[in-house]
Amino acid sequence: MNLLTDPLFRIQAAHGVESVSLPALMATLGRDGVEHLVGIQRHQEDAFHVFLCQLATAILARAGHMDPVQSEDYWREGLLSLAGDAGDDAWKLVVDDLSRPAFMQSPLPEEDAKNLKLRAHTPDELDLLATAKNHEVKKARALHPHADEWIYALMSVQTMSGFFGRGNPGISRMNSGFGNRSIVELVRRHTPGSRWCDAVPRLLQHRQEVLAGPYGYDPHGQVLVWIESWDGRSQLPLSRLDPLCVEICRRVRLRGQASVSHADAVPSDSPRIHAKELNGVVGDAWLPIDLGKPGDGKLHTEKALTISPQGLTPDTLRRLVFVDGVKLSPLQRPLPSWDGEAWLTISVLVRGQGTTDGFHEQSIRIPAATQRRLFGPPEQREPLAALSRAGIDYAGTMRNRVLRPAVFAYLEGAPDRIMYDRDSAQAWWDRLARRFDNLWSDDYFPWLWSVPEPFDEQDVLNRVWALKLRDHALRVLREVERAMPSHAGRRYRSSVLAERVFWGCLYRKDNFPFFKEGGKE
Repeated sequence: MNLLTDPLFRIQAAHGVESVSLPALMATLGRDGVEHLVGIQRHQEDAFHVFLCQLATAILARAGHMDPVQSEDYWREGLLSLAGDAGDDAWKLVVDDLSRPAFMQSPLPEEDAKNLKLRAHTPDELDLLATAKNHEVKKARALHPHADEWIYALMSVQTMSGFFGRGNPGISRMNSGFGNRSIVELVRRHTPGSRWCDAVPRLLQHRQEVLAGPYGYDPHGQVLVWIESWDGRSQLPLSRLDPLCVEICRRVRLRGQASVSHADAVPSDSPRIHAKELNGVVGDAWLPIDLGKPGDGKLHTEKALTISPQGLTPDTLRRLVFVDGVKLSPLQRPLPSWDGEAWLTISVLVRGQGTTDGFHEQSIRIPAATQRRLFGPPEQREPLAALSRAGIDYAGTMRNRVLRPAVFAYLEGAPDRIMYDRDSAQAWWDRLARRFDNLWSDDYFPWLWSVPEPFDEQDVLNRVWALKLRDHALRVLREVERAMPSHAGRRYRSSVLAERVFWGCLYRKDNFPFFKEGGKE
């Protein structure tokens, strides 16, 4: 089970499914011949893309080349060179000699090798997904796994994990053990090969920027972190690593003969890479740096962006698109030679304490005509950025100061005084607020891209955006009246009061008084 020579990866190509080695997979990606990776789960796809890009860029950088379109032999020699003295063992799934490395598995001191305990019978049990009482995604479903499923699970847990209880430290590429690692990238096409070919040249540029920065990386440093023995306490400084190093965070060993039968593990006391004080700002090309929201009066230090349990909210997406309080890398910008539309893709697995709070992904289409405004000088971007902030504020006003009072009035049965602290009504409101946000967020970026240049901010906000928000709010209110629980004897009264509250709040001078001039269109 050697990744360099054995066909361990199943790929969907134009002519059907075939099995290839890792070097052959990289050569096929260069020809854009991969339609899909068979056996990979959605939350693993971006992590595996990152892994492949890091390997390819490190090999090209050492050879002084730029073109990711290379032969299978080229990639095999490059991968073997990255392994150094570890040789083929660094690319084998199972190596019985625990003093030697295996693929993404560090050598273990003799005393730790004796303490290995069963970690997982199946790849999904090894993977980083944690579920509340095993309810959401069942563990140990892959009872007869293919080798590539073990590879994807091992790669996922080693490169994307945060802190998961004592003995399970996280990676350096996130802000604290309870953070998350978002993958943000501007792409022109979504096929694995075209995305890979677009990413690698920009990653070469990013590597040079990181080497020129304050991190202290070594241009000839270690790329494969797992080839060196790890006792669970020692840490590698950045000065010994390449900027594109593929890190590990768990001391895991796969076991088996003709195939992988299970995974063993031994706890670790410390993260493998010494970078805790950097708050995840270690030069990761896919992870934006959070600078804090400008103008909030707080003193901010740079840290890796952490997505909240609310997921990829429109405001978070807006900050990424308009570079508002964040620092982006070349992977999140187009090359000068690009033309045509592009997509800003974002994915993240949000983690809680011992649980998974959801896998979130978005792909924001950016038309060619809009890219000049977004990726040009700041003064060219700022008018549209200011409009984007105002659009978010309008949505918040419509949700909290118009729709919310009307919904509470209905749910509480037309009370003399609306009580916003009632738990039952609040629980329903949380669900309805998400429904409203989902409706308007689908319109948000298409509306921004449709705004002509130049434009009158107040006009496009009041004439177009506020009207969309009002219609979405009314739609939610109608759904409340049709389907939400109510006081049976006061149903008609509740509906009438909810309508009156909605329109009264809408017309208030500190909300949307301009609607009163046009009436209830």
